Amino acid sequence: MIEKNLLFSSTSYILGLFEKVFSTNIELKGIENIPKDKSILFVANHFTRAEALLVPSAIYKETNKSVGVIAADVLFTTAFANFFKRVGALRKSDPNRNNIIIGNLLESSKDWMIFPEGLMVKAKDITKHSSHYNVKIDGTNQKVHTGAAFFALYSQILRSNYFSKKIKNTKKFQRKYFIKDLKNINEKETVIVPINISYSKITKGKNYLYRMIKSLFSHMPDSFKEELEIETNLILHSKMTIQILKSISIKDILNDSLDKELNQEKIINKYRHDLTKSFMNQIYENLTISFNHLFILTLFLYPKKEIDINHFKRLLYLIIEEVKRKELFVTEELINNHISFISYEKYEVFEEVLQVALDDQIIETLQDKYLIHKDNLLNSYTHNTIRLKNSLRVILNEILLMQDVKDIVSLYVNKNELDLNEELYDFLIKEEKDEYQRDYSKYRNHEDIKDKEIGEPYILSANSNICVIALHGFASSPSEVKQIAQYLNNKNINVYAPRLKGHGTIPSDLKDVLWKDWYDSLSRAITIATLKYKKVYLLGFSTGGLLTLLSTKKTYKEYKGIISINAALNLQDVRVKTLIPAVSVWNDLVDSFDAKEYQKEYVKNNAQNPEINYNKHYIKSITQLKELMNITKNNLENIKTPILIIQSSNDPVVNPSSAYELYEGIKDKNKILKIIDSKYHVIITKNNQELLVSIRNFIKI
Repeated sequence: MIEKNLLFSSTSYILGLFEKVFSTNIELKGIENIPKDKSILFVANHFTRAEALLVPSAIYKETNKSVGVIAADVLFTTAFANFFKRVGALRKSDPNRNNIIIGNLLESSKDWMIFPEGLMVKAKDITKHSSHYNVKIDGTNQKVHTGAAFFALYSQILRSNYFSKKIKNTKKFQRKYFIKDLKNINEKETVIVPINISYSKITKGKNYLYRMIKSLFSHMPDSFKEELEIETNLILHSKMTIQILKSISIKDILNDSLDKELNQEKIINKYRHDLTKSFMNQIYENLTISFNHLFILTLFLYPKKEIDINHFKRLLYLIIEEVKRKELFVTEELINNHISFISYEKYEVFEEVLQVALDDQIIETLQDKYLIHKDNLLNSYTHNTIRLKNSLRVILNEILLMQDVKDIVSLYVNKNELDLNEELYDFLIKEEKDEYQRDYSKYRNHEDIKDKEIGEPYILSANSNICVIALHGFASSPSEVKQIAQYLNNKNINVYAPRLKGHGTIPSDLKDVLWKDWYDSLSRAITIATLKYKKVYLLGFSTGGLLTLLSTKKTYKEYKGIISINAALNLQDVRVKTLIPAVSVWNDLVDSFDAKEYQKEYVKNNAQNPEINYNKHYIKSITQLKELMNITKNNLENIKTPILIIQSSNDPVVNPSSAYELYEGIKDKNKILKIIDSKYHVIITKNNQELLVSIRNFIKI
């Protein structure tokens, strides 16, 4: 008895832990598609046992709607039995199951969720035929069940019959469908609401939840161990998206059929197959697309046995952008800016799925190429092993049902590398221009707005294969580097001056921008330059200098060196060291008391070039600058690249000690320190010949 109580106590704890952990990893979308005044039969695809618990729970939390489920009999013989009974689940074998569900739908007392596939489809191996879908389990095909369509159609027919007085023995009717009171039957129609359930990734490996649950059982079949390993990892490491889709009116389907045909069975058989195909179409074709889906589909459809690594990344980048343009459902990781993915540094989402592909021998690395082993990818293993042995095949099966996505990927994988690079170049250039246009238009009528050409990014072309990316400073614009750009361009060097996000418009445009956004602006510029030029140098002034220093973690063959001018490692302004942190703490304090009127948002800036620079520095943006300074300092010892360090001897903004700290911090011997006799911080606008000649001599033509 003590052991039994302990078992149930442990189960409750684990369920609570499940809910707590997974609540942060569940996203319920499309709540507006759930009708408020109808009897609802939810239908969903089925990949894990936990879905029978988590989906109804998520719907209840958001809508207060109680949703019942049919669960496998085996779950009622485990430690979770009481929980399933408490939430109103029914055994699959319950002899009264169908009538209870129909009665609930008639009363609108409880909504239900059905998995038409009939079982967990672990391989997600679904094939579409003209009139139906097939589920493939270990080589055997079975049709998707039409039971959900039956429940919906039959409950609506019975409702119509009841209100049209066609039911003769109402007491028998009441008992048969477990209706507490006939007055509870209402005229609200039954609707079907399809749901697509998807996961951002599938991972494997023993974890603490797995070990905790396994300890509750003296014996556990291998199939259950597989389910436990996969599902606990999904709970801990994946994001579950529950996409609620548009409802299907059963009343509209039946229309006037009830008046023309008296045989209920004929009516149901007439519509159940088409209805099932209709809602399964919605389910399968409204997958929430993840990075992993596009990764593996691109490898699968690529027509050659090997692919250049950079070409693969660029190909995948453009595919992602095209999928986003089609307004399909995608994960947050695809919505977010992912320029670092193609700008020569590690991108976590890519590295994770890449490692899975390498581990499962779907690809192997050979110098700067991936060799693709499609035979390994297409290995189906068995129903109970595929998720552990070939999870990318599972993900591929899922995305193969989306014809729109297949068409996009098929189009791109057949483009040659030169054409693709040209398309990517045009795309990124347009993206940068459009970003500035949007930002500028937002503040067009503001009194502090700069002339539009001040903030515009630009390229000065020359007849050479060398490009210098010239990066402006904090609270400034691309116009700040115009003098250097023109000088170098006159020396037959291409110069590209990008705009850092939040700059070149008005001061408040910079207020909510993160240093990572500035870094993304540089990452995009580096990608653009390497698509067109064979040699790329980075020239950064002040904050631009910090960003170029930080970008040395990127690895690309076109990169030749850095020119760092008055890099802002240490500032002279005591306000940044003492006042700004104090103001930031003060702002947080008054915000906690809901007294935002007492917050100090910015400090005034006496700009050296007011036509180019902002006249205010927002506290938030200075805090971001300080964070960038600290991160750059910590990265100095990792810099192993030719570098020219230039510093004004009497810089009023950047402490000249920054140059010496930078020089000493970089361990590579290929470094030059040049001190310019100047009292200005913005020396790049002073036509300083010593500065210009030093830069020109550093660049190897």
